[in-house]
Amino acid sequence: MKQAIVIIGGYNAFWTAYLSMARHIEDVSGLPAVGVPLTPWHWLKLRRTKDAAHMLQKVRETVKWARRRLQADRFVIVGHSAGGLLGRLYLHEGPVWGQRYAGAEHVDMLITLGSPHCGDKGTCTGWQLTDEANRLVPGTPYAGTVRYLTVAGRAIQGHPHGNYVQRRAFRGYQYFSPWVDAWGDGIVPLSSASLDGAETLVLDGVTHSRRYGRDWYGASRAIVRRWWPHSLRAGEEAVSYTHLRAHET
Repeated sequence: MKQAIVIIGGYNAFWTAYLSMARHIEDVSGLPAVGVPLTPWHWLKLRRTKDAAHMLQKVRETVKWARRRLQADRFVIVGHSAGGLLGRLYLHEGPVWGQRYAGAEHVDMLITLGSPHCGDKGTCTGWQLTDEANRLVPGTPYAGTVRYLTVAGRAIQGHPHGNYVQRRAFRGYQYFSPWVDAWGDGIVPLSSASLDGAETLVLDGVTHSRRYGRDWYGASRAIVRRWWPHSLRAGEEAVSYTHLRAHET
């Protein structure tokens, strides 16, 4: 069994923005990391067509590439922001926008970084990918074989009458949380970054992206080490969650 890491970037981002994070993950894990080649064009198409099949196809193509070039047969998916929602949809065994991906058959772990899962039920204003993920794959339906980890940053408290940073965060948090003074990473509040049934890790001082502060989820090896699972670190026993569960039972 050989594992590889597949990184799905966030909303409106170029996949190349995650090259440094990929290197940090490789350093910490000792595993090869590849990025799904998404660009702002793909997100524009999603907004126009209300269909993310073209993006999930890119995820599938990246997995196939890693199978062929890296000889990997098991995968860890790391999804940043909206990329975490795509990761959840990729796991689904049923049809998603007319296609079947069934990523749960070969994914050992899904890690989401500041993804708007909308853990506060009924409080989201309704973003397309969030709605579709929560409709098709609510919670952690594949937890028997896939380990779920949600990572949330606690760096900025939103407030309608605070300083500029707090006001900007407040406007972003309103989409995902009813709380006026919510804490979060600058875009996604803590309550929204959680997912029913998943492990949740809160990182003090970590922001959503470079726009909101230097210390975002993928900024450095030190920050990646704060959220990367111990069982998948270089120099430590790296085994799949499936095998851990089988051993435990």
